[in-house]
Amino acid sequence: MSRVSPGGPMRVVLLNAQTADETLGTYAYVAGCPGIVIYVIGTGTTSSGVITIEEAEWGPESSNYGGTWSPITTVNASDVTGGLQKAIHLPLGEYAYVRTRISTAIGGGGSVTTVLRAS
Repeated sequence: MSRVSPGGPMRVVLLNAQTADETLGTYAYVAGCPGIVIYVIGTGTTSSGVITIEEAEWGPESSNYGGTWSPITTVNASDVTGGLQKAIHLPLGEYAYVRTRISTAIGGGGSVTTVLRAS
């Protein structure tokens, strides 16, 4: 998990060169950061697969949320094949925790990395 003061810039690698179905990325606490961008970066050939950007909320009495996270949007891994990257600007909102998840296995022999930038 990563945490940042409201309004402070942050960079968190959520997934690092992953391919397996249902791989969960690190989550980032982004409350107070209205500007959030998720970069999806491909390495090698990514001919199939889906990355889901998700959000959840929990209070200080818990160290993590064990339920189903809410999807924000998805990205096709084929969009970032051959070393391309795609920037996903999240809609302005009051987010708490954000993560990425490989919701369909990455095919083609390559992998994906996701990086969150927020301020």
